[in-house]
Amino acid sequence: MASAKIDALKTQILALSKEVAGDEENRTKLLGVAMMAVAVVETPLETIWRLIMSPHAPAALMTCIKMGLVDAIVNAKAPQTAEELAKTTGADRLLIVRLLRPLLCMGIFEETDVRTYASTPISQLLTTPPLSGGYQFMFSAATPSLVKMPNYLASTGFKHVDAAPGPFQHAHKNNPAASEGMFPWLISDPAMLTNFNNFMSGQRMDRKDWYHFFPVDDILFNGSSQEPESPLLLDIAGGEGHDAEAFRKEFSKQPGKVFLLDLPETIDNIKQLDSAVVRVKYNFFEPQPIKGGRAYYFRSIFHDWPDSECIKILKNTASAMTPGYSKLLIFEWILPAKGVPMYPSLLDMNMMALLNGMERTEEQWSALLDAAGFKVDKFWTLHADTEGLIEASLK
Repeated sequence: MASAKIDALKTQILALSKEVAGDEENRTKLLGVAMMAVAVVETPLETIWRLIMSPHAPAALMTCIKMGLVDAIVNAKAPQTAEELAKTTGADRLLIVRLLRPLLCMGIFEETDVRTYASTPISQLLTTPPLSGGYQFMFSAATPSLVKMPNYLASTGFKHVDAAPGPFQHAHKNNPAASEGMFPWLISDPAMLTNFNNFMSGQRMDRKDWYHFFPVDDILFNGSSQEPESPLLLDIAGGEGHDAEAFRKEFSKQPGKVFLLDLPETIDNIKQLDSAVVRVKYNFFEPQPIKGGRAYYFRSIFHDWPDSECIKILKNTASAMTPGYSKLLIFEWILPAKGVPMYPSLLDMNMMALLNGMERTEEQWSALLDAAGFKVDKFWTLHADTEGLIEASLK
């Protein structure tokens, strides 16, 4: 009886997955139900064993990326045998077979015959620069920090991480550039900096920009200067300008200039950016040079820093703002007071391990902004598993 019901459930789930393919809200809902089913059906012992064995598959995948195996399988026009892949990559045939076993179980590759492999949508997507770069960056930077974080925290008497040196410096102590933090470490390694910037662009692949679901006219345009040379939006520490460029294209008829401000090394590393976006080399630990802007915009910046450093950045920004006119816009996670979803929970661990930073609740955001001379006008949120927009102004 149970077996027949399980078979029927499998058929229904497969049908539903096709039905919701173009409906993101219901697709997410179905995924949540499936994950809940795993949590209910999986025994506590199975859960613990899954956690124990969790580092192994990511290590196998990173090895496959480094040896060129992922690209070799994805780029092939037909399934490839282990012998063919050994010739293509120069790697040992048996090593290839062993590394691919856990990845086959995860659906990253397909085993079409004995020791014969083909790509899947997962491995095909993994070869795109944002996700390939992101995986390599996280494995090189975050994984060592997370592995060594328990011992680091034990050495501090389990004090909260709120300043350097932190887990990242502890894990990368043999690299002199890492002593100054993750960003100097990145700047010392141009290839890894490219991976990081690609990763930042990849984080936007499945997320809508804030102006698609919050009232941009009410927040920004109503009451803004109509002078064509006036600063409309400053994307501060905006990386290679993905947000700034998208905003300028979306609102190309809106008067005012859009600026991208970031460190010289980042600005110089930009390969392509719409000329309508003005590039400015700037360190946000220095006074903001562009005065009287309508909006000073930060996306995924403050979670990189402990409160003390955030206050410095915010005060430098406040010094350039016009009271009653300029807005501070922060697009980041706004954690609920309880029931924080898995992704932002893990991201919070990531910020602690890499940057001594953190994700914040409404209460924490309000206190932080108040300490820097701001008041929160509104928290704009959709739901707990996506970022929100914090609209603030000078007190």
